[in-house]
Amino acid sequence: MSTWKAPGATLVISLSLAGVAAPATGLAQTADPPPEAAPAEPASASAPQAVVEPSPAPPPAPVEEKKPDDKPLVRIYGIVKPTIVVGNGLESFGNPNYVAPTAAANPLFLADPDAVGLSFQAQQTRVGVAVGEGTPVKAQIEVDFLDLAKSSPAQATSLRVRQAFVEWSPAEGHKLTLGQLWDMFSPLNTHTYNLVGALFQSGNSGFMRHQLMYVASLGSLEVGAALGLVGQNVTAILNNVEYSRTPTVALRAGYRAEKTAWVGASLLGTQLTFDANLPTEEGRMAYGGNLFADVTSGPLNVRAEAYGGQNLANLGLLTLAQGYRTNDVAEVGGWVSGKLTFDKHAVHLVAGAAMVTSVDDMLLGYTPGAPATGEAPATAPVRAGGNGPGIERNVTLRAGYAYAPLKGLSIVLEPSLMLTRHKLDPAAQPDADRLGWGVEAGGLYQF
Repeated sequence: MSTWKAPGATLVISLSLAGVAAPATGLAQTADPPPEAAPAEPASASAPQAVVEPSPAPPPAPVEEKKPDDKPLVRIYGIVKPTIVVGNGLESFGNPNYVAPTAAANPLFLADPDAVGLSFQAQQTRVGVAVGEGTPVKAQIEVDFLDLAKSSPAQATSLRVRQAFVEWSPAEGHKLTLGQLWDMFSPLNTHTYNLVGALFQSGNSGFMRHQLMYVASLGSLEVGAALGLVGQNVTAILNNVEYSRTPTVALRAGYRAEKTAWVGASLLGTQLTFDANLPTEEGRMAYGGNLFADVTSGPLNVRAEAYGGQNLANLGLLTLAQGYRTNDVAEVGGWVSGKLTFDKHAVHLVAGAAMVTSVDDMLLGYTPGAPATGEAPATAPVRAGGNGPGIERNVTLRAGYAYAPLKGLSIVLEPSLMLTRHKLDPAAQPDADRLGWGVEAGGLYQF
């Protein structure tokens, strides 16, 4: 820790080794910390100052003691995640690679979807800065190194903004937050070392949203409401995202038993606009409900969520159901995750599933290719991200083990199994049901 003083001001900068800070909403979507090693023996007291005979050295200048509940003005935190991944036929949010596996790959995009591949990854590494913790006003920004469209980028890895928000506590138990952070609708995350893939598209519906959020803690009861941006627009031109003109509205209520449980429910909804400002403009409702629980008993922590709704993928949630101008698409999903921690070791088991209930209404997740005709060569299928994931159902099973020889450092191993059914064109030859597996091994260092 270093201290800089100027007239009338003191700046304290601290590097924290306690792990990743949770967002302002409490037990929110964060990387699950590996087990910490047993604390080191206390450092020995400083050696006494040298004395010059016959007179003793002068006593040291008084030092102002820091209260135990004091927090640094600026805290820097992060996760360094070098890993090795091996697997067959996996995709990361629709891209057939091992960056952050979420499903068994669509077989139309790989010459041999059952072939085994190997990749070394430093993606998913992240760093953040929190300013003003413990004061009425807090600001936080967090970025990670990730590009889902680059399979094994090494030095070409891109930077991505994860969180950037300001939080104001006008009174005890009340928080007003503006910025980009985890969506109020889905506050929990699974235990996993696939920090970005998690169980998204397999029952975990949450993701980042730019929102104005209010949360009040009334004893053991916590209630909140938020207005948010409908989705993400990565083009240079205004489109349906801005012209929907109706923000998402989220409501959440939960009960907290101190240090042992947090259970609750949430709602999310808005009016979507398609073909904005055109004669074909159409509006459709997107909405969903979510139940969640986070319970701890001794060394065991269990978390779970279950949700249902329609057109949720249109709202930037990492789900399966994406509606369009003429059809709504509905789905259900959920997950359960348990972690047992003891001494320097930890193990977890995770299961999640999501299923579209109106398969006939959903679109293909790709544009079909065309066979060769006359002088025209054959064309390959092309991913159509605007159509949604194109997955009818997705199941993920995962297990993990971590050994923490030192504080902040964990050696991890996590195998995964994914059973995915893609919606394919009737003319497609491959089987729509795919089974993919992967094993991730490496390290996590949290600071």
